[in-house]
Amino acid sequence: MGAPHSETVVSTRVSEPSCATTALSAVYLDGVGKSYGALEALRSVSLSISRGEFVCIVGASGCGKSTLLRMIAGFEEPTTGTLMVDGQVVSGPGPDRGVVFQDYGLFPWLTVAGNIAYGPRRRGIGRAEVKAVVERFCGVVGLAAFADKYPHELSGGMQQRVAIARVLANGSGVLLMDEPFGALDALTRSSMQAELHQLWGELNSTILFVTHSVEEAVYLADRVVVMTGGPRHDTPGHIGATVAIDLKHPRDPTSAAFNARKRELLAAIEAEPTVASTPG
Repeated sequence: MGAPHSETVVSTRVSEPSCATTALSAVYLDGVGKSYGALEALRSVSLSISRGEFVCIVGASGCGKSTLLRMIAGFEEPTTGTLMVDGQVVSGPGPDRGVVFQDYGLFPWLTVAGNIAYGPRRRGIGRAEVKAVVERFCGVVGLAAFADKYPHELSGGMQQRVAIARVLANGSGVLLMDEPFGALDALTRSSMQAELHQLWGELNSTILFVTHSVEEAVYLADRVVVMTGGPRHDTPGHIGATVAIDLKHPRDPTSAAFNARKRELLAAIEAEPTVASTPG
């Protein structure tokens, strides 16, 4: 499970990388920036995520949430700074990081079992081990009875479960999720949130979860990273604050403590961003 946190709002700026910090971090960023030609999208992003921690990223559209996630996934390269996963500099995509998008991205010609087995087979794992992996993760996401079904035969929530199982079957220690429940109806989304939290507890994965929903962030996370900036503020995207969510699970969205955290996050999101420091 995620490590406990006692702070409420803390700065995420890290002055110098250290061997101790990077060794204990599943994800480590120091002074990370991203530019597209003359457009500076992100500036001086520093963040350390412990192994087994569940961290959500929230912020207005255009502040760089998805760009940051894509860099950690290895789909894009930082322009400046240091970006490491499990103590290794990220130089591209890798099996140590699994990515789940809002678009499930399942292979329509493969069954549930075939989709989950795809990654292990590509890695050359033996047939018996692949079978065991598929059975395990079909069971983990509650789809053992649907192993022979094709994506078009499943509901949206079931398809998202397959997408999560496919990532977990690759043995990824870090799970990167970009608005994975955004297209689901409210009841299915609530159910998937509870299921994801249970999976996280069972598998002790490290999760970095991008969402526009403050309530979802408070429900799921150990910590919430508030990003600010972007075109609407005429300043590069950057981290404005982090908020520790020190509420016991299961969390009650109607409780006073839960709603106090929501108000705290909303205030941080709505606050006028300070100009991100110049890199270097």
